[in-house]
Amino acid sequence: MSEFSAAAAGIAEFGVAATELAARVEAAATAVAAKPAALGPMFGSIGGDLLVAFTDARSAHAARLDRLASAWTSMSAAAITTAAAYDATDSGTASSLNSVSVAL
Repeated sequence: MSEFSAAAAGIAEFGVAATELAARVEAAATAVAAKPAALGPMFGSIGGDLLVAFTDARSAHAARLDRLASAWTSMSAAAITTAAAYDATDSGTASSLNSVSVAL
């Protein structure tokens, strides 16, 4: 049988860090998604095509940032759930072993 060890506290810390990263990426996505329509007058009548392309690129970038934030949120939830499961298993095993040693 091979040894396995998990540091539940470290896994939980990763979960918290992933939550913070998700929030930062979501904030970046919101900033990127800000409408560049205010740039229209600056580009004038000949810059309409550029503004459309620029807006499309910003929208695509914001969508990818949203997907990245979603991934961080999922990793955070998985890490926090995993850490709690390891702690519960360790506590349950320790209780079982203690009850056996008392019976002996």
